[in-house]
Amino acid sequence: MNALVFDNDGNLFIRKESGLEYTFENVDAPALGFEYAMVVYDEDEFKVVEWDGDKPLEEQQQEPLTEGDKELCEQYIANSEPPEGVSLQTQHVNRLEDVVNDHVIRMSGDYGFNDFIMAIYAGREGSNHPYRSNARRVLEFADAQNTVLAEVTAEIHTTREDFLKPFEEYVNMLPLPVSLPDHPS
Repeated sequence: MNALVFDNDGNLFIRKESGLEYTFENVDAPALGFEYAMVVYDEDEFKVVEWDGDKPLEEQQQEPLTEGDKELCEQYIANSEPPEGVSLQTQHVNRLEDVVNDHVIRMSGDYGFNDFIMAIYAGREGSNHPYRSNARRVLEFADAQNTVLAEVTAEIHTTREDFLKPFEEYVNMLPLPVSLPDHPS
């Protein structure tokens, strides 16, 4: 779903139908064709016409967006261009890298390590650490995650934006962390 949010700090967030999201910081209010100090066109749809700096958002006078306001927001989103270097491909790759990092951190914790660095230390060649076999499982998992990530990243970068799969399909290509029965998560 498209989204447009302009807040009282001059930040403009846009999400296009394709899922591409980008933000412009410290900008003037976009000329949408209706009066507002703040506008939210997302799951919530409202505008604040006059911002009272002494009140939080919840206490501001909020007005629902009219159908005309919504159409103007949709038109602005359709005409909006992302900043230089921002694309759906880079967004997918960055989010996939975050998922891989989260998986590796989770796997490290599930196998009894405070972080991945401790697993590297315990699993190194010649280690006598009592949990070195678990550490090596974590390292093998991290290796598998990053190998698949490299392949998926190459696929994403060679695919035109309008032919990209939904992000969740790329996430589903990654191996999932698993726990041993004696190491519950």
